[in-house]
Amino acid sequence: MSEKFDPFEPAGCEIPAHQQRQATSYTGCDIPHDPALVAQGWEFRCNTDDSRLNDVVDTYKELGFEIHLEAVNLSGLSSDCGGCATMLAAFSAVYTKK
Repeated sequence: MSEKFDPFEPAGCEIPAHQQRQATSYTGCDIPHDPALVAQGWEFRCNTDDSRLNDVVDTYKELGFEIHLEAVNLSGLSSDCGGCATMLAAFSAVYTKK
């Protein structure tokens, strides 16, 4: 019998053994928010690349938010997800607070 296709676990992108739990994202990999920033009152909003970053930042500033940008934390990605890591390395994590 052939394996059933699972769009939430693409071939070659499996949940790392140390993270075997219910998947919380499309790939099963985890891109964690910075707990220190959250403890300081920052709220994670999104991960975005340069093509949308200015729009996101400008929108939140217009709404009266302070903005904090961080490099995306890639520590939760599976070692099999090199393509994702390469792409996400160019992204920024956007945090806001009032």
